Amino acid sequence: MRNLWLLLQRNAFTLTFIALMAVSVSVLLRNNGAARSSWFQKTGAVSSMIDEQRHEWSNYLHLSEENVQLAAENAALRSQLLSMNMADTWREDTLLGWSVRSGMLIKGPDGKPHTLSLATPGRAEGITPGMGVLAGGAAFGTVEDVGEGHSRILTLLHSGTAWSCRIGKGGPVASLGWDGRDVNVLQLNDVPRHVQATPGDSVFTSGYDLRFPPNVLLGTVIDSERKPGADFMKVSVASAVDFNATQHLEFIIHRADSERVVLAQPELQP
Repeated sequence: MRNLWLLLQRNAFTLTFIALMAVSVSVLLRNNGAARSSWFQKTGAVSSMIDEQRHEWSNYLHLSEENVQLAAENAALRSQLLSMNMADTWREDTLLGWSVRSGMLIKGPDGKPHTLSLATPGRAEGITPGMGVLAGGAAFGTVEDVGEGHSRILTLLHSGTAWSCRIGKGGPVASLGWDGRDVNVLQLNDVPRHVQATPGDSVFTSGYDLRFPPNVLLGTVIDSERKPGADFMKVSVASAVDFNATQHLEFIIHRADSERVVLAQPELQP
């Protein structure tokens, strides 16, 4: 109480001024019609403006929520439509001999060096180990194992494997891998020193590993690392596949795949 009394004493002038102003405004509004009308008009305008602004913000927030919901529904419908259009038959390329079957990614790579991904379909719809897998027409990985309705995929982000490719469609063959760091950046190793690797150059599959047709896009060159005296260099490649956003996959197989695999095996000596 003592502190409150001291506070009132220190601010007595200010409090008295505020009280007298309130009494003055009250007397003025009570006895002067014009002033009272002006007062209510001004306060009404301010109140209306505040209410209108609150209404606009409320509509904006509701609109944002509706847009998010509609975007999710559209994505689900597009996914369902694509699956319905491509789920029944394999599409064949009669010129190159490759057949393509669409699928859906269920579990994508999580950024760890030895993680495998999970997708549909599986053995029941003709998927077998060794098939190449594309995402949006770019190389994604290869089938490692299959179940009745699902496939386990070894992606480009598996650091325990390498992929045969080349810079441009006519460059020398080199080995593509991942160092386990940035999921968007791959490493092209053992590139001959004389090769011109300019940022923006495309990197394609060579077709020599039998998993992919030749000239399937893998990514684009970011930069190159040339060590003095070395015969080879390392090239950083931006992946053409967004591994964090991929949903639709294409499984590919050559019509003569079993024959090619057998003939590609080393010849047994008698």
